[in-house]
Amino acid sequence: MQQKNQQQESHLQEIIRLLSMYHALSLQQLEVLFPELAKQKLLFLIRKLEKTGRLALMPERELVLYAKDCVPEPSILSAFWVLLDFREDITYHTASDFPVALTFYTQSDAYDVIHIPEEKEMLMNHALSAYKEDAPRRIAVVDHAGQIPLLNFPGIAAFCTVAPDGTVQYYRKQGVTDT
Repeated sequence: MQQKNQQQESHLQEIIRLLSMYHALSLQQLEVLFPELAKQKLLFLIRKLEKTGRLALMPERELVLYAKDCVPEPSILSAFWVLLDFREDITYHTASDFPVALTFYTQSDAYDVIHIPEEKEMLMNHALSAYKEDAPRRIAVVDHAGQIPLLNFPGIAAFCTVAPDGTVQYYRKQGVTDT
């Protein structure tokens, strides 16, 4: 019983830590992060945190917010799906400042995940042009694959799109890749 309570407390603390960093995550993203928890158990823990005022739940959008006044950031939500694709290899991750949505490290590499909204390609090309090649590799999240030919800044390891269900499709300028 004590071990079960310790596990529950550990999950509660990890959920709070993640939301303090990213401000909003979808329930589906939390389900992927905590595969050992049944969906009902995860919802129970989130509601427990909500009752104590430590989180806010937006069930109509299936989002969990760090606070009621947090505004979900589409760039973070999309970039977090990319992070989840690499979760088995990640040693550290954190939210970043514009133009980078988040940064993560594996044993061998560092990655910046950057969301590029449609019609912001020129701005992002300019903002990201002064990049040092030895800095983290970049994964560019685009709203649709048609944006890829418009992007040209250093350090791009891959491009990707993120579907509403969290499916990530990776591309290179020549076409689809298995990155």
